[in-house]
Amino acid sequence: MIMTVLLVVLILLFLHPFVLYPLLLRLVPARKPALAPPDAPLPRVALVICALNEEKIIRAKLENSVALDYPKDRFTIYVVNDGSTDRTSAIAHEFDDKGVRVIDREQRRGKVRNLNEVIASLREEIVVSSDANVIYDPKAIRHLVARFGDPKVGCVSGKVILQETTDALQSGEENYYSLEWFLQEKGSDIYSMCGADGAMHAFRRALFVQSPNDTLIEDFVLPMTITRAGYRAVFEPKALAWERGPETLREEFRRKVRIAAGAAQALARGNGLPGNCPLAFWFVWASHKLLRWMSPVIGVAILTVATVSAAQPLSQLVLGAFAFLALLALIRWRTGWSNPLLNAPFYFFFGQVAVAWGLIKGVAGKQSVLWAKANR
Repeated sequence: MIMTVLLVVLILLFLHPFVLYPLLLRLVPARKPALAPPDAPLPRVALVICALNEEKIIRAKLENSVALDYPKDRFTIYVVNDGSTDRTSAIAHEFDDKGVRVIDREQRRGKVRNLNEVIASLREEIVVSSDANVIYDPKAIRHLVARFGDPKVGCVSGKVILQETTDALQSGEENYYSLEWFLQEKGSDIYSMCGADGAMHAFRRALFVQSPNDTLIEDFVLPMTITRAGYRAVFEPKALAWERGPETLREEFRRKVRIAAGAAQALARGNGLPGNCPLAFWFVWASHKLLRWMSPVIGVAILTVATVSAAQPLSQLVLGAFAFLALLALIRWRTGWSNPLLNAPFYFFFGQVAVAWGLIKGVAGKQSVLWAKANR
């Protein structure tokens, strides 16, 4: 009986972030956002783009940025060239006469260190952090800024849509991001979302707190810091952007490993914890982030308990279901067949292995802050 109860508890903990929590959120009523009045003065905005060897995309990015629908006298674009060894700097300087300010670093320093130094020197009220390979909708900045009409909103994350993802991940990834956007929006309705999209998020400069230079996922740590200060981080689905998705399984695996390592780092340091936030946000954080990060550990615990109590019907059901889903994932991996019955378990197991490896690297301090970017 004790083993059965323990197994049920572990199964519920495992299912909660993936099944139970999304179902509960469907009962949460939508909160009408408080937007700035149409005639309210627009704040000054700084768009900060960190770039490393982006010669293939930086021209398109800057052409897109200078054409964004926001008053030019209240909008400044900063490009931080992080020790690029290609023509990134030269191309960026072609936009000097269009108001783009290029900050050249002779040596690579990492995104967080650059953000710490650059943002501390800014005077604009709102800072938008962007990756160099993300193309914004013309009205994206306006939609982000409008949410700051609520004085308790300190950070706003946009909706970044991935394109041209490798076929091996496309179906599973589409389902994952559809669910993720839903969780972010509902988390915003309850109190605040956890983290933000590193490719497009805005925050009040006055609330910016420098993170340690070796921080792995600053797009999680900074919004959490802002939330602990008593402000909300919210999702704005109208602020659209597009980014090329991972082209290989290896690339996506590295990304997931880095995020999980960053999660372990943030938990160990305490800057990824809700602190004195309301209990509602603790619930969102534990459901959306903590239990998802811990799912490989909980999964191993489930298999261990089920193996020890293999004579019990529930344990046999668990072991049989695991073997069946693992077989489907293995077939998908070895054959490349794309089918909903195969894609879902493959993407799930793929993610679980990546998170497990990332947690190990994060705890051991073996994940480098310098991202091994894809050469596109």
